[in-house]
Amino acid sequence: MNIRIENGLPIVSVEIKCGEKTVLLTDVLLDTGCATTIFDTDALAQIGIELDITRGAS
Repeated sequence: MNIRIENGLPIVSVEIKCGEKTVLLTDVLLDTGCATTIFDTDALAQIGIELDITRGAS
């Protein structure tokens, strides 16, 4: 993993795979102290990962 510093923040690129599809997310903030992870839902929908608001957080 290549970590670059932009405006004092650690930024990475992340490739996410679901089945045979992949999406590359660039400019992702690397926050090791965060209790959750947030990705662009529109980008993840491209590979079949969609938000289910009826289930809530899990």
